[in-house]
Amino acid sequence: MGFSMRQQNALAATLVGLTGIGVGLAAGIAVVAWLGVVAGIASVVAAWLAYLMANRMSRAEETTNALADQVEQLESAVANQIQARMQAEEEARLANIRAADAKLGNSLSQRAQEDPIRELADDQTGLYGEAYFLVSVEQRISAARRHLRPVAIALIDVVVDPASAEPTPADPAVVTEALAETLRDADTACRLSDGRFAIILEDTPENGAIWTIERMRRRLLDTIDQSTLWAGLSCYPAHGFDTDEILAQAEVALAAARDWPQDRIEVAEAR
Repeated sequence: MGFSMRQQNALAATLVGLTGIGVGLAAGIAVVAWLGVVAGIASVVAAWLAYLMANRMSRAEETTNALADQVEQLESAVANQIQARMQAEEEARLANIRAADAKLGNSLSQRAQEDPIRELADDQTGLYGEAYFLVSVEQRISAARRHLRPVAIALIDVVVDPASAEPTPADPAVVTEALAETLRDADTACRLSDGRFAIILEDTPENGAIWTIERMRRRLLDTIDQSTLWAGLSCYPAHGFDTDEILAQAEVALAAARDWPQDRIEVAEAR
């Protein structure tokens, strides 16, 4: 088994030092002058070897520290690059959402700003109206942020002739009945002013929200012939951190779902 340079220097210094001590003792016992000289020389050599070893250790430590500083600087630079790239990707994602939402025209968030006074209840279905929905979304997301719980928002459109230029909306009473049989007591179902339906799923992540809408879709198949359900789903915090972003994501997802001729549940892009 080989020795390192540091171990070799230490061993040599120890041997020379021990030799010097032995020679010195012999010189003292035998009263021989030249043995004393040899002992002195051995001590000097031992000290010189010890100095070399300490010097090399010092240089090695300096080199190690310099390499550690370089590694730390490289890690910091890489971390900064990753953070900058993530920030750029997030800004691009939000810009795409805003651009897509702007193309949709009269979105929920825009309508809320243009006409904040809307009906609280829908006359045809008895469900909560658009004003109630917008207020509830704001409250639910604020509560979810405080309690670190997920909330899912879904915009739903049910038609009976999706292939036509202007699909005919399904009977709102039948859709309302399907919602009532599907949702929990803690969930909220609303009908918007444009005839679409909106639901708020309390304490529900993405996979649970998809399954809820799927159950509703299957329920509608039993009651409406050739019905088509399109749904856009967004969740807090997976798809946004504030009300405007969550609603915009749901609008974009619903628009993507409408591009399909059959039933489609479209989920917003993750952050």
